[in-house]
Amino acid sequence: MARSNSVIIFDAYAWVEYALDSPKAERVAELLENASEAFTPASALAELKESMLRQRIHAPIIDRILTYIKSRTRVVEINSTVAELAGEINFTQKKTIKDWGMLDSFVYATAKLQRGTVLTGDHHFKQLRDVIYIGA
Repeated sequence: MARSNSVIIFDAYAWVEYALDSPKAERVAELLENASEAFTPASALAELKESMLRQRIHAPIIDRILTYIKSRTRVVEINSTVAELAGEINFTQKKTIKDWGMLDSFVYATAKLQRGTVLTGDHHFKQLRDVIYIGA
């Protein structure tokens, strides 16, 4: 169970599970409810929207999902601080994690800057610190 003082960074993976009401949606909802602070990186919104468009989800549904996310979490914009840290993280992680991507780096940089924990099921994060892994 999440501590009430936890800072959670929601990755696109977590929001997809929540939006699809998958078996993992309950865990995502619990963490959202119990977080002292909840953040979504702007890069995760981009990733999520692209995924929903690819799946041909109707625009009004996409708008409702994104509006909900923005109402329940603080969206962390990509500024120079986030971008520079993401660049460092990307450089380092690509040495040890196959197919690590820049979007992953933006999420992890957000977690570092907000002193939070990433909620994801993305396998790239599985062995990292400060991650709640909900993947298989």
